[in-house]
Amino acid sequence: MKKKIILAAILILFVVQQMMGQEILDTAILRCKYKFTHIINTEKNTGYSELMTLDIGKNICKYYSEKQKLYDSIMRAQIMQAFQTNNKKITISALGHPPGNVRSVVYFNYPAGKITVFERIIEFYEYTENIENINWKFFQNETKELLGYNCNKVTCTFRGRDYEAWYTPDIPINGGVWKFGGLPGLILSLTDTKKQVQFVCESVEKVSVPINKDAVEGSMKISRKEYISIDKKFHEAPMSILGEHSIGTGTDANGNPLPPVRNLPYNPIELE
Repeated sequence: MKKKIILAAILILFVVQQMMGQEILDTAILRCKYKFTHIINTEKNTGYSELMTLDIGKNICKYYSEKQKLYDSIMRAQIMQAFQTNNKKITISALGHPPGNVRSVVYFNYPAGKITVFERIIEFYEYTENIENINWKFFQNETKELLGYNCNKVTCTFRGRDYEAWYTPDIPINGGVWKFGGLPGLILSLTDTKKQVQFVCESVEKVSVPINKDAVEGSMKISRKEYISIDKKFHEAPMSILGEHSIGTGTDANGNPLPPVRNLPYNPIELE
């Protein structure tokens, strides 16, 4: 029953919020694939890994999950087909393609000097923040090779976590994976010292493809701090947010109220 409630919420969201529009912001010249690992349950040391894409344009970088992108595409097609055929019962074949663990899309240097992030927790949210001037510490004598590129070591502290990173001056791009940048080369590996958050590049290829802005009709524009507060609330009491967007009252087959959904492990990338 809980899964049905959540699925109903997602369906309503796609219908009410309509389809994602796309605006071309830039043209990607490089496409990098990163294995992103995130430990979300620190007590059991469990989490997930997901293949992420970083499209690098002349001015803008876009970071997103290919798995989630595919899932969204299939979901939209199924819903549109159901409405066009006046089918009152929607069969979601996207279940054969599960959603990604990472729902966010990050635009680096969009608009200029800022980062724009699209997030979702049932609702769609959008926030913009300044690109932070990260205080990188350089280690000129510590080098290694990654993917055939010569890399230099740097460290930093960013929003509550200490990181070690390796960047390559062979690819002189100061934009980086997720919200990281400001180095004289592309970051190929970045890990926090507790190994709870890791970005490891697996491939770099030259491309010429558009960087689209994925916009959602009616997405809620908020601040980063407001989003963090909503995200924390969702993990502490999921039904407090799910209940606002679900069909039904959360009862079992006999009409009895379902017990509250227990809190979810919470270990965000940004701790402050």
